[in-house]
Amino acid sequence: MFTPSTEGELLSVTAMLAARNVPFFVQGAGVGALFPGALPIEALNGRAIMVPADRAAEARALIADFQNTPVDGDPDETDAKT
Repeated sequence: MFTPSTEGELLSVTAMLAARNVPFFVQGAGVGALFPGALPIEALNGRAIMVPADRAAEARALIADFQNTPVDGDPDETDAKT
C-alpha cells in the first residue's frame, strides 16, 4: 500500500503502474475524488494505492525510482552543482 501526498503524485504513480501493466486499486478514490484537497480530515480525503501481493515488490521498486527521480527527469543529475 502506498499513500500519495498530493493529487499529482497519485496520478503519476497510477499512470506509471498502468503503463507497466501492474494492477492496482485506489482505496478511497470515490470520496477523495469528489473534493480533492477540500476535506482536511485525512480519514475522509485520504487515498491509498494498493497492488496484489505478488506484484508488491515490483510496485515498490517503481515507486522508489519515481520518488528518487529529479524533477526535470534527468536521472544523471546529482545534488552537487558544478
